[in-house]
Amino acid sequence: MIERLLITTLLIMLGTTAYATFKRRHVRVLGDLETAVSKIPTILYFASDSCAACPSQARYLEQLLAQWQEELVIQKIDTEVEPETAVKYGVFTLPTTILIDQQGDVREINYGLTHTHKLTQQVASLA
Repeated sequence: MIERLLITTLLIMLGTTAYATFKRRHVRVLGDLETAVSKIPTILYFASDSCAACPSQARYLEQLLAQWQEELVIQKIDTEVEPETAVKYGVFTLPTTILIDQQGDVREINYGLTHTHKLTQQVASLA
């Protein structure tokens, strides 16, 4: 567990400063793990301002929201603000997206950039 935290910290330190602009519709900063369970599929999006690839992932998630509208919730977790949440979910690289089904079970974990097409297939498999 400490090794994962050290790797995550190193990756964050090596990344360049990048600011992701992300639509706030359907996106909440996760403050309580209980909010991860929803009546519709949820994507936990782990990112930070110092992650160089996170702005690209944010654009892919925006495209996904455009396709799924009210059928999907995306919760952004800033790993610099909530490192304990990242550790709990085993996040060791950024960006990471975790797809959670309606029952609150983790169905898919994507480490690194994940294109809209793959995310669409994963969400569709839950429908």
